[in-house]
Amino acid sequence: MRIGEIAARTGASPRSLRYYEQQGLLAPSRTASGQREYTAADEAAVRQIQELLGAGICSAVIQELLPALSAPARDQALLGEALAAAENRLHSERHEIEEELAGLARLRERLGLDPDTHVRDHDGPHERSDPTPPAAPDHRDRRLR
Repeated sequence: MRIGEIAARTGASPRSLRYYEQQGLLAPSRTASGQREYTAADEAAVRQIQELLGAGICSAVIQELLPALSAPARDQALLGEALAAAENRLHSERHEIEEELAGLARLRERLGLDPDTHVRDHDGPHERSDPTPPAAPDHRDRRLR
């Protein structure tokens, strides 16, 4: 199957599929004209990659795990260690996020900007009718690995 078909079947974008190949996670065969051709095994691998990425595992670790996942007798120790490491990293990130949120709450309190206070100087409604605009993106992306 071609890149568009596997993309439709797995929900992965063609760009993601090319990224997986660049990272050594996929190795589709090529036609004489250089077009990628994917197999059912590639489709299964893409689904596995998506699941691992969704669990917070980076592509470098996924590259190490894929052989263990596709082997008839899975390397349970390797898989367990990788999943435990990913879980520990996510718990650590959650702790860092909670500390940053607490710091923001302290700053908000010190500045008298209680988030639950919605008082206006006029007789209109107390709550804003328009939704709060999303926060500007931070320069750090915690999901990049």
